[in-house]
Amino acid sequence: MRTVCSAALAAFCLLALPARVAATETAYSEEVPLWPEDAQVVRIGIQELAGEEWALTHPSLLVYRPRATSVRAAILVFPGGGYKALGIGPKSTLGLYGADVCRWLTDRGITCILVKYRVPNTGCNWNSETRRHESPSVPMALQDAQRAVSMVRFDAARYGIDPDKIGVMGFSAGGNLAVLSSTSFGARAYEPMDAIDRVSSRPDFAIPVYPGHLTMEHKNTTPRSVAAQQLNTDIVVSREVPPTLLIHAKDDPVDPAYYSEVYARELRKVGAPVELHLYETGGHAFGVRKQGKDADRWTDDAMRWLREINVL
Repeated sequence: MRTVCSAALAAFCLLALPARVAATETAYSEEVPLWPEDAQVVRIGIQELAGEEWALTHPSLLVYRPRATSVRAAILVFPGGGYKALGIGPKSTLGLYGADVCRWLTDRGITCILVKYRVPNTGCNWNSETRRHESPSVPMALQDAQRAVSMVRFDAARYGIDPDKIGVMGFSAGGNLAVLSSTSFGARAYEPMDAIDRVSSRPDFAIPVYPGHLTMEHKNTTPRSVAAQQLNTDIVVSREVPPTLLIHAKDDPVDPAYYSEVYARELRKVGAPVELHLYETGGHAFGVRKQGKDADRWTDDAMRWLREINVL
């Protein structure tokens, strides 16, 4: 199945951007490859994505360093895009290459690391031709997320951060990836290959923002009314799940707010720490840009929560 970032979405998607972007348009200090060029994980990914237009086959980290005094914490940001593309184009509400969300974090002393994970169809996604949800044979997005957390922790001293203050934040499909990375840390989605993979991939906290793919609807289970209240079996909860802050707008027309409600309910059942914030208005993909709606408050609420869990 070929994947193209449509004209309507082109300004929001990374993969529709020109290959070269002026350095003055970005604020990240470095781009770090996630995997060695000859890694088997990379080779398999290239084979799996062969024939896909706009495929991103070489994932990396974009490092944004604090603009204020560092609080020695880091947040890895997973952009959305339905596991079809990465929503960090020039009109994205996260900013070009995630610059806006990372500026919000770095202004508060937090190191922000934008994760350019592999796409397309590298996580649960909607096939518009078959009208069904599909799961990839190789979970490349999760592989990249796990590797990213371990890599940042492995290089914590170089980044000037506390290895016990590394969190994940994701938006939409990226929110799903934040959930997966904060629940699947017990087992690698790939064969460990080096010293980095011997370091824990468990985030110390998670902030999924309007996360998608969280219910059994995404396993094509019927009846849908029942599936909508069942947690996706890809997500295995336990008391070891790190503190989680869920952000969602009640009027989200893409990823309904009950996705977060179902996940929060299951976390509470096992005694995992979770806080759910539902906003009356905000819609979908509000990112960090103010739009005069109730969800504009989420960034302040997130900072308060980070103080409460002693990250700030």
